[in-house]
Amino acid sequence: MSDHPKRPAAIVGAATSRFRTRRDDVDLTELLLEGAVSALIDAGMTFADVDAVVLAQAPDPLHGIGHPEQTAAAALGLGGKPLVRVHTGGATGMSAGQAAWWLVTSGRFETVLVVGAERMGDNVHGAQKVLNEIWDPAYEALMPLNTIANCSLMTVRYMQRYGADEQDFAEIASRMRANGARNENAHLRIPVEPDEVLESPILTWPVRRSMSCPRSSGAAAAVIASADVTRRLAGPVAWIRGMAACTDTYFMGDRMRLEPVDEYIAMHALRRAGEAAYAMAGITDPCSQLDVAEPYIPFSSYEPMMLEALHFAPVGQAVARAREGAWETGGEVVVCPSGGVVCTNPISVTALVRLIEAAQQVRGRADGHQVDGARTAMATGAGGDAQIFGAAVLSDNPAN
Repeated sequence: MSDHPKRPAAIVGAATSRFRTRRDDVDLTELLLEGAVSALIDAGMTFADVDAVVLAQAPDPLHGIGHPEQTAAAALGLGGKPLVRVHTGGATGMSAGQAAWWLVTSGRFETVLVVGAERMGDNVHGAQKVLNEIWDPAYEALMPLNTIANCSLMTVRYMQRYGADEQDFAEIASRMRANGARNENAHLRIPVEPDEVLESPILTWPVRRSMSCPRSSGAAAAVIASADVTRRLAGPVAWIRGMAACTDTYFMGDRMRLEPVDEYIAMHALRRAGEAAYAMAGITDPCSQLDVAEPYIPFSSYEPMMLEALHFAPVGQAVARAREGAWETGGEVVVCPSGGVVCTNPISVTALVRLIEAAQQVRGRADGHQVDGARTAMATGAGGDAQIFGAAVLSDNPAN
């Protein structure tokens, strides 16, 4: 979890690359440099203005380089400046953002660069083989579980309890793909109709390929600075009004607690992280106080579970609200206007992209997928077996 920070901090620059399956034109360190330079240009800064760096880098086997932080320091020309690497699986980018935020809000540094890159396309065995290793070998791996099968189990449970069906999840996927088509940096930019989603191959029922995230390569970076620094900058900023994290037990079976509060599909760790971030930011009614949300939703069937955990809808009612258009432009809150994780998934920085997308909406720099009048946004990160969660609230106003 997290306490209220000592002093305000803001994202003053941010950038992502154009994501795709492979980036054969650069190596990992060059990709890191690409992201860092782009974010610093967006902030109107240079490396000389950076006091410290937080590297968002998930499992080494995904990109095939052991301890990339060792080469990243030289590649980024840090010249003796502090660097720390953060790794919390899919939540890595949000966790790295939170670490950078705390380095600034604590008063230790004035300007911190958070940067990461992913080259999942380089993994000759496929990302799923790596992700299959996250399960406890004695307790869970023999099932055998993987991230897609786990999503299927949770989806079936949600369907059983609340009456959602495959058509609902196809509609959600189609909406996200339509949003991704407007985002020039998204990996998947071809819209798909709900019928096409339902015609795509089944991975593990009821999860289909077009309901699922791709494996993406690319870079992302953000510059987080103190209020004193922001006063010297000409560009727009996104104030980090609240940021928190919560981690649950590693063993999936140990999360089968008393219903209904601790039902596994309730994602109680996400709920607690969101509630803590909301409390810092003074958010008491997300649907009326937020304009944009960028939750970490790797499969379309996760959307209702996650939105309910984040208090966008009462338990069991997020699908009904989706059918009414609540999460579309003109609805209550625009959810994943970037296309979200369903359209772009570079694991090391997927959660950082969520944070950046929320910041760019608030800064008015989301280009073709900008939400008109967006002033307050939230983003989340998720890692492990629905185990590690982070949440952030950003605004164009530093005051609560």
